[in-house]
Amino acid sequence: MRAFVGTCFVGSFAFDAEGKVIDKELFPKKIEVIVEKMKKSRAGEVLPEEEKIIQRLAKKGIMEIVWDKKAEVSGVSCIYKKDNLAVEALQNQFRKLAMDSRWASSQAEINEILSKVQIELTKKELKKEKKDFMIMRVIGIIDELDKTLNTLSELLREWYGLHFPELSKEIGSNERFVELIAKHGNRENIEEKGLKKLAEKSSGMPLSDDDVRGLQDFSRTMVTLFDEKKRLTKYLETITKETIPNLSATAGPILAARLLALAGGLDKISKLPSSTIQLLGAEKALFRHLRGEGKAPKYGVLFGHGHVQNAPKELKGKIARAIASKLTLAARFDRFSDKDKGEELRKELEEQIKKLKSEKD
Repeated sequence: MRAFVGTCFVGSFAFDAEGKVIDKELFPKKIEVIVEKMKKSRAGEVLPEEEKIIQRLAKKGIMEIVWDKKAEVSGVSCIYKKDNLAVEALQNQFRKLAMDSRWASSQAEINEILSKVQIELTKKELKKEKKDFMIMRVIGIIDELDKTLNTLSELLREWYGLHFPELSKEIGSNERFVELIAKHGNRENIEEKGLKKLAEKSSGMPLSDDDVRGLQDFSRTMVTLFDEKKRLTKYLETITKETIPNLSATAGPILAARLLALAGGLDKISKLPSSTIQLLGAEKALFRHLRGEGKAPKYGVLFGHGHVQNAPKELKGKIARAIASKLTLAARFDRFSDKDKGEELRKELEEQIKKLKSEKD
């Protein structure tokens, strides 16, 4: 004998091959409980109610159980089938089941409960979507700050280069360069080992007190901007890990945020094929290629992923493809379930990349 198990907002039910209810576990009529149960069920989790039904069916000798979850219940072989008799029966008969089981006393009561459940489920989805918009705005601000700081740093290097041109060649980090000027101003005040001798032999022009004040005031403003960028980056990492944990673990929080912004949100990125995710950020290069003006790009912002950065040149495209494939799964887990499979996806990706590298060798 075959049984079909499914869940709706009334509870979990088992049906025989003719669609007759042969077992059930009803949910309590508490909106918050029903919402939590439905949320878990939609995420593919096995509910205690479903497990109880399956165990009881097994004790009756019914070992062939069909349901819409890719999950196992200890000691019982369950067959996954997304569209099955239970799903159809629950969609068409949930009102009758609620009334027959005396879970509800009227159609009006069913309508009221169903309406409240749907509102709460929608609220949860909207909250999640609003959070992903927050991520998109913050990464946008960080990127703009980055561009601004790079531009201002170049201008400051030119300005301070009139006084101490050797410093620009010696200090590559913009942040470190700015901090030195903010702290010391005049080259004669620099005490750092190695820089003091350079300052003494510098070919630059001397500065007046007004010049030094102007340079230091401007540099201190830039130091504040660098600090603000760090604070925003830390904040972004926190909300990214909370909101899109799977994407964050697979791509890294900053790259995950950038991919989210390029795609236009969590809902949109979850619907993209891996080939599109692979090329996010490379749209201009792709259009040039389509016009016959260049080679097809192998990756967009995925170039910033550590595995792509560290890969041999001939493997960068394949590794970007492998990462994009995992990111597709990660985005769908983040959008359609509450499961955090990030660590699992990350380890699978590392194994896949290790295999690609070993095949090359």
